[in-house]
Amino acid sequence: MKGKTIFLVAGATGYVLGARAGRERYDQIASAVGRLWGNPKVQSRVGDLEDKAGDLAKQAGSLAQDKVGAAAGSVAGSVKDKFSGNGDNSSSSSSSSSSDAPLGEQHHTRMPTD
Repeated sequence: MKGKTIFLVAGATGYVLGARAGRERYDQIASAVGRLWGNPKVQSRVGDLEDKAGDLAKQAGSLAQDKVGAAAGSVAGSVKDKFSGNGDNSSSSSSSSSSDAPLGEQHHTRMPTD
C-alpha cells in the first residue's frame, strides 16, 4: 500500500510540474487533490497513521533509552573495574572511594516517556 501511494503522489506531482496544459488543467488537478484530501475516509486514515507513527516513535525512544542505559552501565562498570582494581594509582582510588555511590550511578538521566 505504501509503495502504491508514493507512486501515485509522485506521478501526480510529476504530471502537475511537467504538464503544458496550462493553468486551467492545473486548477482542475488542484481541485481534485483538495477534494481527495478533504474526504473523511482519507482523513480517518491519516489520523490512524499519525497515531501509529506516534506509537512507533515512543517504542523507538524507549528502546534507545534502554540501549543507551545498558551501554552507559557497561562503560561505567569497566571504568570502575579499571580504577578500583589498580592499586598503583592512589589518587584515582582515593577519588573513587570519596563517594558512596558506585561510578555510573552518581548521575542518571532519564528521557521523558510521554
